[in-house]
This record gives sequence, C-alpha cells and structure tokens, in this order.
Amino acid sequence: MGKKFDPRKKDLLIAPEREEQLHPRELLRSFGLRTGDTIADIGCGPGFFTIPAAEIVGPSGKVYAADVQSEMIAAIMMRVADLDIHHVEILKTSETDVALPDRGVQMVWLAFVLHEMDQRAVYLFRLRRTLRPDGRIVILEWEKKPTEVGPPVNERLTPEDILSDAKAAGYKVVEQRQISPDHYAFVLTPM
Repeated sequence: MGKKFDPRKKDLLIAPEREEQLHPRELLRSFGLRTGDTIADIGCGPGFFTIPAAEIVGPSGKVYAADVQSEMIAAIMMRVADLDIHHVEILKTSETDVALPDRGVQMVWLAFVLHEMDQRAVYLFRLRRTLRPDGRIVILEWEKKPTEVGPPVNERLTPEDILSDAKAAGYKVVEQRQISPDHYAFVLTPM
C-alpha cells in the first residue's frame, strides 16, 4: 500500500491557510457540482471538501465521504454530526474496494489521494461502474516540485502519470487545469 497522509496531522487538512489557497466551495462549483448532485469524496480525510460539497448539493443531493484510515473516518463523522448534516454517507474503503453504488454518482472527487495508491489505473477502472452516464472523475494532484507543504516530491505524480493511468483505465481527459501554482486537476469521463 502506498504511503498515506499521517492522520495525526489531520488538522492541517482543514487549516484556514489551506482554505485560502484552494477555496473548496468555489473549486467544487467550478467543476460543475450543483444542488441535487451526488458526489463521492474519495480520501475525504476530515472533510475539507466533504463539508462544502454537502453545502452545495444540499439536502436534495448526497455526498459519499470515503477514506481508508479509521482516524479520518472518525474525524469526518464528528464534523458531520456537529454540523447536523444528514445527506453525507461515510464509508470505510480500501484501495481495492470501491464501496459505492453502481451508477450512483455524478462526480467522483479524488483530491490529493491518487499519488497514495499503488494500483492507480486499476482503482480508476473500478470507479467506472459507480458513475452515472453523465458522470465524471475529478483528480487534483500536487505539482511534482518542491513546495512548503505536501508529500515528498518523489511521491508526487506528473500530469503524464495521470494521463497514462486514465488511458489504461479507459477514460478520456475532458479538461486539464492549473488550480494553483502548486496544484493541477484533470476531469475524466469513460471512453
């Protein structure tokens, strides 16, 4: 299994500085998330994107918040309960198990998590069955360069790595975007 984010540092994932850099609500909206949508936030951690996604989709939508680490699951469960949000379903998952309903989501959100997986193309392929016919996968990753925060450079993926994995899993790239000086994004749909 690839190296995972240290759950003891989970508060860094919801720090105000990260909010200022990434603007999660605006970012989710810019990729097309709307009221009533269903999104799966894979590698949700303590909910940096989960909570804003729940606000955007509203009670008529649904958010699946999935993570492999029990500490992260506990953190998102507490936040969702504290905020009294009822349209977030929290799932303990693994790198090989995609615990989502068939054709159940419009958007799969993989924010800064793909670089932690050993079999990226296999996982992306398994996600195909979860997408609705109009569904898409959004991948956010770190630029492969030194930055003040983030994973070690040798663990980061290049855009070419993502393209290779996407192609191997049967996806086409419908958008590639720079979202900050340190982060880039891809939007994939099945071929």
